[in-house]
Amino acid sequence: MRSVARWALLGLALFAVAAPVAADPGIPVRIRLLKGSRQGPPAMAPGLEDLQAQLSHTAYVRWEQVGESRATMEPRRPVPLSLPGGVQVMVTLVEVRGDAATFEIQVPSSRTQSRLTVTRDKRIVQQVTAEKGGEAYFVTVRPWG
Repeated sequence: MRSVARWALLGLALFAVAAPVAADPGIPVRIRLLKGSRQGPPAMAPGLEDLQAQLSHTAYVRWEQVGESRATMEPRRPVPLSLPGGVQVMVTLVEVRGDAATFEIQVPSSRTQSRLTVTRDKRIVQQVTAEKGGEAYFVTVRPWG
């Protein structure tokens, strides 16, 4: 009888080791691509009002949205985005811990990357291109947005 119990426990232990680990759940994420300009009168494109507090603290005075993506992002699965001119930006959800999510934003062509953590109801605004002719591109990432 003891050997049967031992085999049963061994079988349960093997099953527990072999059982697939539940994948980290994805979270809904809103990603917007913006163009900021230092030239011309101050202007904020319609739909960007929720970003006004963050964008007004930059040297750029004119803002327009050039793209948007909404996705359920899973950890370690990059979302590729294209800026005008063909520049590729990769946004990756690194991890989720409670009400905080960590993202990595990469621009492979310029070999740059940033890792930022943001909490629920907050957003990241990250410049992703160097300024040219008074303009630069930015990515905003809002988890659970």
